[in-house]
Parts: sequence; structure tokens; C-alpha cells
Amino acid sequence: MSQGDFKSSQAISSKDEAKILERFFTQIDGPVFCLVNLSDSVKAALFSRYSRSAKSMRRIFLDEFYESDAEAHADGGAVGSSRADRLFAKVISDYGDDSVAQLAGVHIAFEGVSNLATKVIERPRLMSYLEQSTRYLDFGRRADGSYPYMVPKELDSPIEAKYRSSMDQIFGMYEYVTSHVGEYLTSQAPGAPSREEVRAIKAAAFDAARGILPASTVSNVGVFGSPQGLESLIMHLRASELVEIRQLAELARVELEKVIPTFLTRLDQPDRGGVWVDYIAKKRSATGALVGPMKHPPRVASSMPSVSLYSFDPDGEIRVAESIIFDASNLSAIDVKAIVAEMTSDEIDELFVTYVGNRSNRRHKPGRAFESTEYSFEVVSDYGSFRDLQRHRLLTVEWQMLGTDLGYVVPESVIAAGAEENYRSAMAISAELYQDLKQVAGEQVASYAVSMAHGIRYRFRMNAREAMHINELRSQPSGHPNYRTVVQMMHDQIQKVARHNRIATSMRYVDHETEVLGRLDEERRMASKRENFGRSRLE
Repeated sequence: MSQGDFKSSQAISSKDEAKILERFFTQIDGPVFCLVNLSDSVKAALFSRYSRSAKSMRRIFLDEFYESDAEAHADGGAVGSSRADRLFAKVISDYGDDSVAQLAGVHIAFEGVSNLATKVIERPRLMSYLEQSTRYLDFGRRADGSYPYMVPKELDSPIEAKYRSSMDQIFGMYEYVTSHVGEYLTSQAPGAPSREEVRAIKAAAFDAARGILPASTVSNVGVFGSPQGLESLIMHLRASELVEIRQLAELARVELEKVIPTFLTRLDQPDRGGVWVDYIAKKRSATGALVGPMKHPPRVASSMPSVSLYSFDPDGEIRVAESIIFDASNLSAIDVKAIVAEMTSDEIDELFVTYVGNRSNRRHKPGRAFESTEYSFEVVSDYGSFRDLQRHRLLTVEWQMLGTDLGYVVPESVIAAGAEENYRSAMAISAELYQDLKQVAGEQVASYAVSMAHGIRYRFRMNAREAMHINELRSQPSGHPNYRTVVQMMHDQIQKVARHNRIATSMRYVDHETEVLGRLDEERRMASKRENFGRSRLE
């Protein structure tokens, strides 16, 4: 089937119209096409007209957005902008049509922000994020001699001096541990290490030392999202108790107004943005006051990480079986339930095997029937692992305030390299500074001092399909050893605690092996890809 098999409902009437459309649409008469050389506002406005017009989009563009022949020589981003602005003024401001604000996309970068801020920025589900990695980059001393950490705006001179001194000590120990672990791993390699082995060793050294890095460590985050998502993000940032995060909200607003001003008109309206921010702040404060008296010294896990599958449906696999049959049949839900109730265990086994199919790699996933049962896990792990796992979107994650009460774990490679004393010294400095900041500025500000090796308690609630994705992806040998352990334990408990053997078995790409240089195979694979890419360019 080709584009020519379809006919547009509004044909192009002249060569001039065709010439105009060729600049802004990848296909001028077929049924499938992309929009190019137009601003996000214009593209969103064009899409928004679909709901109330019988015309094709290209006809709408010609009739309603392309205003003059002079625009043919203008910058593409300006074409139709005045029409789009007028449309948004009416639709968004007058009618509050949030669906229109979902039809554009914006890239925005946050640079030099603390790791505490990155978790707030990355909390909204319906956006995409990419963050500077602590696994591939050296967070030691910068070219100007300083270390990459944020100084909270809430600190006054006396405590700020101690804060800076403590941070300098912690980062100095990070450099020491990184160097010693790297030297130790190099000494364990047979012969001179290859380029791939050198990169794998460096990554393993960063992995081992990253637990020393405090939450104040600065990072860069790239965000891609709809105007609706970004509007919501700004309001959540404005409601933060931390000065840094509130300042980021205003900086983001200023920059976004340069590219999507028509989408942000409600942000500063007292009855819109103002009320929303006030609502977020007040409910958080009221909930904290109510729950505060319930707090007691935290229950410290006997080991870390710890994973507890505390809630699941014992009949979860039956629910999945019902969904498989419902989707593939013409039966009612009640009829399907009766059929599954009569099936033998072997018959249900066959149903699962058939539905999952022959998964030749971990990207091949069964369908949405696996979303019919859920698992709730409580996890206590190092903060660094939490940061990696928290970025998954299709689940519910809740986490507690970052502190130092849950202890920490020293990586085996640090002990083997003879750097344990320095590692523990960094943890002690972090814990002492945390207590000092807590007394002076409160728990929120004190969190800047907490090193990533310290424990944090959080909960995940996810369906079996998302569990498959997370467990298989995060257990790969190239992953960080700590979060690999977390997802390996999740997988074990789906099988042994929930007794969902069919679901657990379908997760065939969960890797339970222990790797010292887990990055090595990945580095070799990337080296091979680079070599092949270079060869193809020469050819």
C-alpha cells in the first residue's frame, strides 16, 4: 500500500498551493505526513483544529494559517504564528482546553543543579529526561580548582563555612577512592588492559566511589515535554521549600516564555498558577503536621539493599489469564472468568507460553494482559541506586526524606582496594554535617549533605509488564551492582513470595550473575559498533 492509494478529502487546487505545502509538510497529498519548518505553537494550533473542522490539516493551513505570499520568504517558524496566537488566546485562556497544551514539545536544559533538584525536576511522569551520569564522568576537582557541589542559599556565614569545608573533604575522598579502586582493578587485569578494559575499569571505579558523592553534587538535566507538562513542573518547583528549586522555577519560566509564550499565559494568573502552587504547599504542610507525631526512630534494615514484596494478588496469574482470553475472544468478562475457573494448571501454562511467545530479546514484551496484576515493593537501598530506579515512568514511586539514619554499605571493591577507611570517613563527615544542617536549617536543607551511599526507603507499585521491563533492563551486567541486586531480589520475590512462577519465568532476560567488570562486555560492544561505523563511512 502506498500514499497514492489514498485520496485527500480536499485536493490541492493549484501549483502555487502545492509549492507552499512542500515547505511545511513531508507529503502534500497522501494520508500520512509530518509537519516541518513550523513553530511548536503553530503545529499544536493546527492539530487543535482537527476536533472542530471537517477539513484536512493541509487545507486548514492554507485557508487559516498561511497569511500571505510574503511568508514564503520568511523564517518557517514565523509562518502562521499570529493565527496560532489568536487561537490559543481563545482556546486556552477562555476555555482552558488542556488538550491543546499537549500537542507541542519543548526541549529545556537545567545545568549546574543539585542532585536534590534533579529528583524534583524528574518527578513528573509524562516527560522525558536525560541526566549527567555519575557512572561515566569524573566528579573530582574542576579546572578552576573547585569541586562540583551546590551551596544552599539558605545557609548563613558560620554554617556555610563548615559546609564548604566538609564538602571539600568529601570530594577529596571521592578522588582518593576513585584513584585507588582504579589502580586495584588495573592490577587485577591479566597483562596490559585494552582500551575497552581501561574504560570498563574507569566506569567500575566511578561506580564504587559514587556513593561518596553528596546530594549537593551538581548535575545537568535535559527535559523534553509538552507545554502542559512543563507548566505543571514550574508550579511544582514553585511550591518547593528549597530556594534553589524555587529559583529554577522562575528561570525555567523566563526561558519557556521565549519559545512557547502562548502556552504559559495562565501560569501567573492568581486564580490558576497562584492557587495551584498555594494548594500544593498547604496540603504538604498540613499532611506533614498531621503525620509528624507518628514518626519514631526508623527501622534499620539488617542488610542493604533490602526488598520486601508486601502486597500482591495471590490470584494475579488468573487475572492475567482472563485478560489474555478476553482480548483474543468475543466473550464477556463474566464468561471468561468462568472459562478460566475450569482450566487446568497445564492449560493455563500453555496459555501463558503461547501469549508470551518466543522472546528473542528483552525488548520483546507480552501484551497488556500482564498489566492485570500488580506488585508493591518496599525497598531500602543506597540513594544512588534509588536515583537510577526512580526515573522509570510507568509505575508509582514514593520516597521518604533523605537522611543518614538508615546506614550505608561499603562496596567490596573499595575494601579490596584498601580505601575503606577513607570511604567511611566521608560517610562520617556527611552524617555530621547533616545533623548540623538539620539543627540550623531543617531536614530539607540538611539533605544536601547526605552522600549517595546512605540508605533511603521507598516504595514501588508496578504491574507485571513494567516489572518485566525494569527487572530485565536493570539486571544487565552493565548496570550498577547495587540496583542490579535490588531488581534481582524483586524478581526472586515475584517467583518465591507471590508464587507467580509463570510470570517470573517469562522474564527470561533477568540476569542473576555477579559481575566485577560488568561494563566490559558493553565497552567491547560499543567499540565494535564504533569500528563498524567508521568502516561503513570509509566504504
